[in-house]
Formats: sequence, structure tokens, C-alpha cells
Amino acid sequence: MKNFKFKFAIIAIILALFSSCLVDDDVTDFGAGTKIVDFPSGSVDGTFDIGLDEVEFQVPARIVGGNGSATPSDIVVTYEVDMDKTTAVEGTNFTILNNGTFTFPAGDTEATFPILIIPSSLDPELEVPLTIALKLTAASGNFPIGVSTKESTGTVIINLKPLCPITDDLSGTHTYTQTSMQYGDGTGNGTGTGITGTISGTVTWTEAASGKYSLDDASFGLYEAVYEDDPAVGPDGAFFTWVCREFLFSGSDQYSDTFTYNIVSVTGPVMVFTWRNTFGDGGTVTLTREGGIDWPDIFQTN
Repeated sequence: MKNFKFKFAIIAIILALFSSCLVDDDVTDFGAGTKIVDFPSGSVDGTFDIGLDEVEFQVPARIVGGNGSATPSDIVVTYEVDMDKTTAVEGTNFTILNNGTFTFPAGDTEATFPILIIPSSLDPELEVPLTIALKLTAASGNFPIGVSTKESTGTVIINLKPLCPITDDLSGTHTYTQTSMQYGDGTGNGTGTGITGTISGTVTWTEAASGKYSLDDASFGLYEAVYEDDPAVGPDGAFFTWVCREFLFSGSDQYSDTFTYNIVSVTGPVMVFTWRNTFGDGGTVTLTREGGIDWPDIFQTN
């Protein structure tokens, strides 16, 4: 019996040690022990108005470990750009400030540090935002402290998302013609059945909030001409939001279908775009702005 208990105790100790190793490898909650500087998240989104030349973006950092006790003196941290994970260009899209250093004042466990972003250099037509990857390299103070070497906490990737300024009010009663129309097939993905001919009319856009507009017919006359139905507007309305060179739809029609608009070309007051809803209806719309006023410069393609 004693021999069995001894063997059981040895096995329990081995299992405990093995479990402890797994925790050390996989968990970034350092608890007691040496204090560590890390980033609270491995990825941060930043939105930047491309009408601005320069803006400071604040990057968060923290100190973990040591049972959460206060630091008795300032902690100076250094970092560098991880070029392997960075697609933005230093000096063109961003600038590192303070020689790549920042400080935790004594007693603080959270801090932010600035980097300079150059929003006017960002291209809103990029499908994937440019990135800046910052990697912690060292920390110094009057007591032992280190930096995280884990990819998820020792490096932060900043996604540079361009935001276009609202420069105009798109409200008005605009004139349209529509061609290349199709019936939906119910899937939203099929080609549907083509409809020959042209329809024309007017559509009214009303500003509901800055950059957001309601439409009085999201189908630009197709529902009435093809289905002899009411305009495509749901009980809660049909809207689009102007985001740089895109119109992002929200709301729905009376059948809970949603819409996608893709701008093809813009010349002066004439905008050409295609649309499709989730039922599969669609067409090509040529829209002339009320009063013959040019659409904003950011839309112009010719």
C-alpha cells in the first residue's frame, strides 16, 4: 500500500510539472514574478481623414506581472518597425516619433505613445489597408523588467483605414435612365432573366445624417416597370452611406432584400453604376445630378 501511494505521488508531481510547463508556454497572464511590457492587442484599427496632412495616433501598451504592483520608478521602453509585417512606407505614410521610445511614469501600468500618420498619402481604393507593425525591443528601470517576445503581445499591427471627408450634400431629385436590367432568380447569385429596353425617371435622396441618405426607390424604377410593384423601400427605409468612392447600402426593400451599388464611372454630373439585390434583380443606372452640378471630385473618373 505504501509503495502504491509513493508511485501515485511521483506521478502526480510529474503531471503537475508537465501542466505547469504548458501554462508557461501558452498563457500571457504573467501574474507574479518579473514585470513584462506588452501590447493589450495584437491588432489595432485606425481610421484617418485623408483630407488631413498629419495626425498623431496613440498606441496603447501596458505592464503586466508582478501581482499588479505599482512600478517604483519610470520605465523607458524602446520599439522598432517590424519591416516583414509592415506594408506602409516610413516617411511617406507614417513617421516614428521620439526615436522609438516611450515611458511609463512611476506607478503606472498603462501608457500610450504617439506615431505620426500622414492620412493624405493613404489611397481609399486599396482593397486591403496598409499596415504598420511595431515590435517591442527593450525596457529599462531600477528593477528587473522585460518585454514580451510573443508574436501576439510583443508586436502590434496598426491597420491604416482611410476615411474620406464629407465635402458635399448629395441630397436632391436626380434623373436616371436604367438599362441591362434583369429579373431576380431568388438566389441573388444567378444571372436572372434579362430585360430589354430602357426605363427612366427621378429618384430623391434625402440626407438622414452626415453622409447618410434615404432613397425613395432603391431599384431606380425597376420594381414599378417590371413587377408593377411599389418602389423598393422597406418599412424602416432604404439608405446608403457615402464612404469615399463607395455607396454602402443599409435598410432593405419591402421583401427584406438588401442592395449593392458599384460605381463604374463618373464624369461631371453623370454617374454610372450597377446594382444588384439579394433576390437577384439588377441593372445599370446612369444618374444625372439635379441641376447638372458635378458630383464631388472624389467620385470623378474622367
